[in-house]
Amino acid sequence: MSSGVKMTKQRTLGIAYGEQKSVDALSDEVAHWLAAGDLPAQLVTGHPLIDTEHRFLINAIANLRRICLDQVALKSCIACGKPMQERCEGNLIGLLGDIFSFILDHFKNEESIMRDSMLVIVDREVCQAHMEDHAEIAAKVQEIVSALDSQHVVSRIRELDALLSRWVTNHVVMHDLLLSRWVSRDDSLLRRI
Repeated sequence: MSSGVKMTKQRTLGIAYGEQKSVDALSDEVAHWLAAGDLPAQLVTGHPLIDTEHRFLINAIANLRRICLDQVALKSCIACGKPMQERCEGNLIGLLGDIFSFILDHFKNEESIMRDSMLVIVDREVCQAHMEDHAEIAAKVQEIVSALDSQHVVSRIRELDALLSRWVTNHVVMHDLLLSRWVSRDDSLLRRI
């Protein structure tokens, strides 16, 4: 099933220790990171605010995976019974609210860093691609919210899981690490503040 988000398919990421892995292979590692409850070394940007916000994202994925008894095998929620359906739907709605609030703050923070560090002036294309990715992620979350119904919550959980996992394994590496490197360079205006 396609998630409708263009940001990850068939890209290759450089991992800190030099090994090349596809984004899809990295998605398998998300479960390991969730167990540890922290960002893996290759996703640490070094920017305290961004890293704290990314830890929230890892925790949101862990919480999402606790909502359904078996998000992988279940095709729909019909067999779960009404009380379980209502519990799962309520938990997903609450998490979606948290995620949407987080998205608004996190993207605003990153875009403010882009402006304050002058990256938006120095390399407008990089910033534009980063902000377009933000818009695609937010639009996909809104699409998931719009498609909610009590008999197909498990489908929305899978879609949200795929989106958040790709966000961690792709957007953070492609955009956020670049932004952090820009901000942490020796002549950065933000290092003097």
